[in-house]
Amino acid sequence: MIVSRIHYLPLTLFILFPTTFLGTYIAAVLLGHVEPEFPYISDAATYPPESCVFGQLINIGAILLCIMVYIRYCEVCQYYESYSISPKVIRLNKAGVWLGVFSCLGLSIVANFQETSVKYVHYFGATLCFGVGTIYFWIQALCSYHMHPIANSILMAHIRISLAMICTVFFFVVAVAGLMSHLKYKGHNPRKWYPPDGGWELHVASTISEWIVAICFCIYILTFYSEFSEISFSHPQILLKNSENALLQESEEVLS
Repeated sequence: MIVSRIHYLPLTLFILFPTTFLGTYIAAVLLGHVEPEFPYISDAATYPPESCVFGQLINIGAILLCIMVYIRYCEVCQYYESYSISPKVIRLNKAGVWLGVFSCLGLSIVANFQETSVKYVHYFGATLCFGVGTIYFWIQALCSYHMHPIANSILMAHIRISLAMICTVFFFVVAVAGLMSHLKYKGHNPRKWYPPDGGWELHVASTISEWIVAICFCIYILTFYSEFSEISFSHPQILLKNSENALLQESEEVLS
């Protein structure tokens, strides 16, 4: 069975993630769970019911994103087999698929382990999602340069490397400013962080940077829309060991 219209996958993710982020943010503000001034994305999904919706939708998105990572891996492999592309691509591709899967795992961890309940697990998931995800973006950007002009334009390669650079810079801002702001925080509820609580400027820098990284992630995913519109995908072939042995036995009987 041939699966076509794969380009709807990155488009679906591009719609799903921002809708989830904004939806939970609006719900959390209306319910009084966070202040409207610059919360973290996950802060808006800390308390039910928005945490339940956020977790469900992000889990769905993580699965779809993992499927997209696998399709991208297969696409690069196919281009390598069909065209004269540098052998570096296949090494980058093998590393990239694992990094992409770990990033998807981190996304699911962030959605299911709230900071208020299991803080360090949440931070670990965020590092996998944004940190490892950024490395995955660098790898795909390098692959795009090697696959130009067969699979993508040079402009698309430039866009991907630019997005990877933006994600790298703002990821470190999120981490460093976030750590420093928490060291200076003197309040009681970080979900409702006010200027007198201390570390306000660093907190704002961290939260805005996180939203920028999330937006860049969504845009990066969308960049695969045009490439995926040019390919189709067939289901992986399943080989049954019992049937293979039966065929061998039948062959031996015929020959004898």
